[in-house]
Amino acid sequence: DSSLQDMTFEEFMNMYIEHKETHREYSTVRSIRYSWNKFSILNDMAIKDITSLHTQNCVDEIAREGLSYNTIKSYVALMNGAFNYAIDKKIIKDNPMQGLIFPDDKSFEKIKALDKWEFEDLLSKVKNKRYRMIAMIAGTCGLRIGEIIGLTWDCIDFENATMTVNKQWKEVKKGKWDFGPVKRKNSNRTVPIPPRTLKELAKYKSNIPIHISNRIFYQNVSIKNLGQNLSNAFKKVGYNITVHELRHTYATLLIANGVDFKTVAKLMGHDVEQTLKTYSHVTDEMMNKATNTLKTIFK
Repeated sequence: DSSLQDMTFEEFMNMYIEHKETHREYSTVRSIRYSWNKFSILNDMAIKDITSLHTQNCVDEIAREGLSYNTIKSYVALMNGAFNYAIDKKIIKDNPMQGLIFPDDKSFEKIKALDKWEFEDLLSKVKNKRYRMIAMIAGTCGLRIGEIIGLTWDCIDFENATMTVNKQWKEVKKGKWDFGPVKRKNSNRTVPIPPRTLKELAKYKSNIPIHISNRIFYQNVSIKNLGQNLSNAFKKVGYNITVHELRHTYATLLIANGVDFKTVAKLMGHDVEQTLKTYSHVTDEMMNKATNTLKTIFK
């Protein structure tokens, strides 16, 4: 569109974000703004003049910050969506985010998870009842921290030993926290609650007053601050791990004990491809174990 050919990247992004604010949640728009900041060196350029060389330079600069492969990919995915919107609106013809080269994917090597003994040891040492209950749900039911904090008592079916995940606690506007939809469509799910966790939930319910919101874990701090508080509590008892890595513990233990990837994906609120990629290290360990077993059987 010749009338838009001199539009700068900054002008376009302001228009794009204004559009997104109408149709997307606050957290999504905030992520787009943060990603845009990583590409802000392009702001004064006419958007039609931006090439893959320019965007590659941005990606290389992000990589030099030492950010993880997954973080860089998330920034690129959001900017890719912005440029696709520019194509749809006939502002540009080609997407300069295509064909980018990423740093080596070492993120999967960094996934931390506890084995069963370590997880049990962690639970036995955390004395804060609330933190212990959150850790138990993350490690035995596989919920994200926002999903855990968004649980209400009607989500717990004590009779059938299941937990329904249909919302999360999130920042819906700047500085305002409330219930919101789960991360993605397949994050809506019902998961089984192990007997011990069910027993602990019943005990927890009987020992605390039920909040007017019916939330199991009513709290006034942000998810980020709560996550840090949990990490600090875990570190004090000897485990340098996050509550999200207890979710990794859940998935790792399931796969290592023979649960198929499709079922694990459903329980985690993932798609199968994502689960296969994220937990490929577990299958490697299982293959090594099978190899050693075969050596024993067929000497």
